Amino acid sequence: MSDPVPLDRRRDRIVALVKSCGFMAVEELARRFNVSVQTIRTDLRDLQEQGRIFRRHGLAGPAPDPDNSAYEKREVWNRSGKRALATKIADIIPEGCTIAIGTGTTAELAAQSLSSHRNLTVLTNNIHVVLTLQNAPNVTLRLAGGTIRTRDLDIIGADSAEFFGSYRADFGIVSVGGMSETGDLMDFNMDEVRARRALVACCDHPILLVDEKKVGRKALCRDGHASDFKTVLLNTAPGDILQQQLVRGRSQVIVAN
Repeated sequence: MSDPVPLDRRRDRIVALVKSCGFMAVEELARRFNVSVQTIRTDLRDLQEQGRIFRRHGLAGPAPDPDNSAYEKREVWNRSGKRALATKIADIIPEGCTIAIGTGTTAELAAQSLSSHRNLTVLTNNIHVVLTLQNAPNVTLRLAGGTIRTRDLDIIGADSAEFFGSYRADFGIVSVGGMSETGDLMDFNMDEVRARRALVACCDHPILLVDEKKVGRKALCRDGHASDFKTVLLNTAPGDILQQQLVRGRSQVIVAN
């Protein structure tokens, strides 16, 4: 049996390993580095305190990014799950209504599913939504003005908050950067949070879209709870605790699969 790797080198290797492999079990790490499970747990606790990894339920994974990934990368993450959510949205949203649509790749796919709806008015701070619906014959588009976040082609912060505050919508569609297993919502900066809050406040029926890759994903800023939404649309069934929270909050839970 090989000798254990020195502490500092072992911890550097743990960080590199979870970055390349994703979440790994404590027992697997202990076996790889020829140390006890308790030693690995101590390593992981210290590494998490340093912001170098993330722990949950006996697993170690890469630390969350301080900001979100590039739009093009997010487009291909769990596209099938996002597509299932978008397809279900087309069944939920009636024709002849006003709908506010937020930022992100899931929202863009949701907009795409509404392109054949008639007499639809869309309020959005997402330029991808406008590009998706620009040729839809029966859709009227209203886009927030202000400073464009060029990486994502959207308008967030005070500009979008003022825009949504000037309208009333029947429905609102938003996604989030991450959601805990108990339903706490998170995003990567406060400008995104402000934009979403304003959108939700302007609509009668806010709908939250969450694909399974967002569940358990950490982000910097907290922003309410999934039960704040009238409808929560997921592509996998919620866990027991989240289900209880949503029932208590009287949210409608729809699983699209």
